Amino acid sequence: MPEIAYVDGGFLPLENAMVHVEDRGFQFADAVYEVVRTYQGKPFAVEEHLGRLFRSLEGIQLRHTFTVEQLRGLIEEAAKRAGFAEAVIYLQISRGQAPRHRGFPVKSEATLVITVRGLHSTQQARERGVRVLTVPDNRWGRCDIKSVALLANVLAYQAAKQAGADDAVFVEADGTVNESTAGNVFVVSGGEIATPPKGPKILSGVTRDKILQASRAAGITCREERVMKSDLFKAGEIFLTSTTSEVVPVIEVDGKKIGNGVPGPVAGRVYGQFVRMFAQ
Repeated sequence: MPEIAYVDGGFLPLENAMVHVEDRGFQFADAVYEVVRTYQGKPFAVEEHLGRLFRSLEGIQLRHTFTVEQLRGLIEEAAKRAGFAEAVIYLQISRGQAPRHRGFPVKSEATLVITVRGLHSTQQARERGVRVLTVPDNRWGRCDIKSVALLANVLAYQAAKQAGADDAVFVEADGTVNESTAGNVFVVSGGEIATPPKGPKILSGVTRDKILQASRAAGITCREERVMKSDLFKAGEIFLTSTTSEVVPVIEVDGKKIGNGVPGPVAGRVYGQFVRMFAQ
């Protein structure tokens, strides 16, 4: 199946897609993005993803002429054109092309890029679990805006890989746990779930909200509250959630075994309920 792209008005093969060297997304990371996945070939939770995209656009004062209806239509068309059994659809909107300067350009048109790739299963990671490394949270203060400026995430992920782990979790100097490099953190203690609350320190995931719904539907008590680094080591289970990986258990933090060192029953129960409610 072909990997395809949409750039400012037209679909084309991904390898032929280009933006101008003076696009502000390239020059300044002056852009925001969203990631949508499909289930049974149909884009999932599009309204929620687009709602967050438009909040991000407003958060960085990016002028544009896009509508929810237009972007929804492009997402659906992109999924159909690519024809993957399951796909990941990436949308990016930048402030557009302009001579390089810090100030907002007086005249520029927002650049819209969409790419579509096949979505690979994360079942293996779900069955074996992952190991994570905690790292200092040195990101900017508005992580609730889905900015393309992800260098801190890139470096944290690389540090984790070099340490033999699978991912990194951002922790503030006072021990407050925020999120992983690409997902939200859930901690299970005494059969109950806690996850960091919404706010500027985390990107509140669409899947995070669905997991909370699924957990409560499964009869599990859930709390959105501050999680400390010390809570990680006392937890019976930990799992991460994101659009593409759904639910992935954490079996080790900073080299220390979590629970029995294998994926636990609560994560499996939550994932099963999530699939029944949203992925069929």
